[in-house]
Amino acid sequence: MHFSQVMQQFGANKPDNMIIDVPQAWGQGRAVFGGMAAALAMAHLLPVIPVTMPLRSVSVSFVAPLNAGPALVQRRVLRQGKSVIQAQVEITQDDQVALVLLASFGAARPSAHQLHASTAPRWQTDTCHTLPKQGPVPEFTTHFDYRIAHGQLPFSASPLRELGGDIRMAGNESSQAGILELLALVDAWPPVSLTLLNQPAPASSLTWTIEFIAHDLPFNNTDWWRYLAEIDYGADGYHHIAAKLWQPNGKLAAISRQTVTVFA
Repeated sequence: MHFSQVMQQFGANKPDNMIIDVPQAWGQGRAVFGGMAAALAMAHLLPVIPVTMPLRSVSVSFVAPLNAGPALVQRRVLRQGKSVIQAQVEITQDDQVALVLLASFGAARPSAHQLHASTAPRWQTDTCHTLPKQGPVPEFTTHFDYRIAHGQLPFSASPLRELGGDIRMAGNESSQAGILELLALVDAWPPVSLTLLNQPAPASSLTWTIEFIAHDLPFNNTDWWRYLAEIDYGADGYHHIAAKLWQPNGKLAAISRQTVTVFA
């Protein structure tokens, strides 16, 4: 099932608490991949948020594995002020909280300080590696196209603590890209940690925070988005990874931070 088809189950006329279908063929290990799980929660929240309040920040805790099948999603606006809205979404499955998402929305304010971000890095796309569509790769990766331009493939014993390249939705995902698609695009990249290993080993996201910078969306899902991640620190089985995502026009779109558990 395509990403856009999965998101059709949400809408403004839906109740705050509802049963949803977590899709098949989006797995990562023993759970649905984190970008899809976060997008499911956000898709339930966005219809009740005014369009004048752009999304500024999202914090996700992956509490337990979320699997394909029915799940309960619950949204709650914690506080709504004149210029900021704070909201929460929980996804529960089999009486276990699987995901908790906190989101902050904020209207633009007058400011005397405009500090511009750096534009997207440049690299040669004709020398990029591609992530295989078959073999020992998570099934969700078939929904994306990858061009790895900086760093190496997972389990290649890379000496680098960085990983970057270009990404887009694969196949017939020709609709426009918005916030939900960006959540998926950022999290679709393998953790840099896996590129350091010389053989397969499990890893999973513990927490994830993503801040949205540019709001001149949407672009098309056929456009390439640029990504670069770096391990800031890693020890005791936990890696702390910072990443950035740039729009197809080179403008910074989002800043991401993840705590990843590595079982190796």
